[in-house]
Amino acid sequence: MSEIVEGLGAEERERIARLRSDGRFFWADVCVEQHGGAEIGGAFGLPSHALHPLLTFGHVSGPGQKFHADADHVVFPFHCYLEPAEEENDGEDDEDLVEAIEVNVLVHGDFILTVHREPVSLPETLPSYSPEGRSEQYVVYVVLDAMVATAFDALGSIELALEGLQIMAGDTGNARVRAGTLRVISLRLTRMRRRLGPLRGRFERIGQEIGQVRGLVADNERYFERIHDQLNRLIDGIDAGADSLAQVMDLRMNETIYWLTVVATIFLPLTFISGFFGMNFTWMIGEIDSEAAFLLLGVGGLVVATALTWLVVKRRGTPIQPDQDAFERLVTSLRRPLR
Repeated sequence: MSEIVEGLGAEERERIARLRSDGRFFWADVCVEQHGGAEIGGAFGLPSHALHPLLTFGHVSGPGQKFHADADHVVFPFHCYLEPAEEENDGEDDEDLVEAIEVNVLVHGDFILTVHREPVSLPETLPSYSPEGRSEQYVVYVVLDAMVATAFDALGSIELALEGLQIMAGDTGNARVRAGTLRVISLRLTRMRRRLGPLRGRFERIGQEIGQVRGLVADNERYFERIHDQLNRLIDGIDAGADSLAQVMDLRMNETIYWLTVVATIFLPLTFISGFFGMNFTWMIGEIDSEAAFLLLGVGGLVVATALTWLVVKRRGTPIQPDQDAFERLVTSLRRPLR
């Protein structure tokens, strides 16, 4: 994108004023922790009724209260998923993972403004393209589409981890699927569903309101219907991931039952043999009168029965082996806090 403004320094404020006076549409990305609400409102000339929802983050209010639309502004919440930073601390608790950056978007006839609390650069997630011959609505579409694409990337990483878990869970000779890993993936899917579900329900109206913004040049393409369709596919993918996770949990439970059955199978002949030789028959007491007889019939019988049972249990085909290193990298990335 050729016209991008990041931050609100003196140089950026002058550039914003120059772009607006020249009638050139641009994307501005601002971190609210670095620039206060008054500074943001003054730089873009935003009225209070548009500035308030733009600066509202978290669960202070419902998602519907973060939406605002009038003739000149449309404000709505969005989310952007970023790759984990290598220097992030891996020792944090899984419950405190930051899975997505909450981004409040404002669409105006002169610009699109994205505001967030995290000190990151959203334009870095946008692939380069040429805006020549494109409308201003297309620019808004590209920004939103880039953020939706990051959610698909995050979901793809989870699906790869689930694939590895399914292979491991289906192989009784491999390492057990840990409950902690299942809990992390379940938490990720639940949070993605909770954040993106309400957005899907509201975006049909959001797209209509963007199309009515005064001064926003449009064309014949239905860009925002595409975003709505992508959100639908994303939610369907999350639901499919949840179903796959439930299957993995079922396989893990089946694995537990399998090993309990193995233990019971091993101890069944041992219990019979030890119970038989524990009986005080006169013949048995008279015949088993040496150390060799005790070792052969008593200890040897138990060992032979255990070995035969174990060989029967282990007699199965060679299982499919997953790429253990790749799988461990995926699980590690899921446990890292995201930027």
